Amino acid sequence: MKRVYLCFFMLIALLSCAQTKKQSKKLNVEKEITSRSSAQKDVASASDIVDGRFIVIGNRSPSGIVTREETKKGPIYHFKATGDANRIEFSPCFGSKENLKDISQEEIELLKKIKSAYEYDDEGQYGETVTYEWEARFPEKMIEGKGGIFAQWHGRPDRTLVKDPKGNLQYLPKEKFVAMLDTVYFEKNVGMSIKDNKPNGWFVDNSAGGPIAAFHFRPDYMYLMVRTEANRISNPTFKVKPKPGIHLNQLIGKDGKYGTIVFEKPSSEVPINEWIKFKVKIKYSKYSKIADEVLKSGGIQVWMNGEKVADWKGNIGKNDLHGPYFKYGIYKPGKLGFKVDCKKLIQTINR
Repeated sequence: MKRVYLCFFMLIALLSCAQTKKQSKKLNVEKEITSRSSAQKDVASASDIVDGRFIVIGNRSPSGIVTREETKKGPIYHFKATGDANRIEFSPCFGSKENLKDISQEEIELLKKIKSAYEYDDEGQYGETVTYEWEARFPEKMIEGKGGIFAQWHGRPDRTLVKDPKGNLQYLPKEKFVAMLDTVYFEKNVGMSIKDNKPNGWFVDNSAGGPIAAFHFRPDYMYLMVRTEANRISNPTFKVKPKPGIHLNQLIGKDGKYGTIVFEKPSSEVPINEWIKFKVKIKYSKYSKIADEVLKSGGIQVWMNGEKVADWKGNIGKNDLHGPYFKYGIYKPGKLGFKVDCKKLIQTINR
């Protein structure tokens, strides 16, 4: 009888060990995420949504690759971009079934046509404080040609805010704006006649000519750039490009559009192949909805591995109805490419 019990327990132990080995084999295995979506105009399927909150935007393999590694402490995402890629990033999934569950199919089709799916997702509003916490690891040292943006904050333009040829500003109903696209197309923010491909005097709100904040890691510096634009109709043709080593805490720009460097660190001092805990607390500026002006100033604080490395007060954001959103991964890699690993994003909105 004792032998039977002993054999039974040995069998259970062997099965348990086999199961443990089977589970351990599943850990630390990288699996490529092949789906790509548009944050503004797609309604993502369940298979395209990562961790219930992200979609992958940007280039496909081999130019842009992101893999998911399962670990005991949660997933790690490995981003890789070649020099000919534009981006490979995680973006909030604006066009999810959950965000659009109370929206009619007719409204959804309009959102897709004007690239405005993001207006039904709350990422925090201007005038509020939002804190972002995540971890990043850089597998390679920075050499000439390497590097890029590994995290950025982007504005959400008011897609139907237009200025007519007489200079009047108005928010067009979505149906009217879509109908307008039968005769007009926009090059950046300038209206062009479909009939003769010439400017017709109309303007539309657009991006600010780059992210409102961006974390770079390049051969000379790791740095954080921030921008502000008070203009209701953004002009993307004029870009503010503050430079590390020159414009630290020095505001540059004109005509309601300004920028500065709020943090910089020599690249040689940034640890390689080690996890860095980033915490960025942003108080977004509040902008007027009837004029090209800032109503309340903002500021930004930055911590790396618990050490506060920046505490800057000034304007940050863009004069839009909807607040900005955060993306991480790779944007604008150097000609020799860029790699970064990311995990554990926590976003907290303080109303």
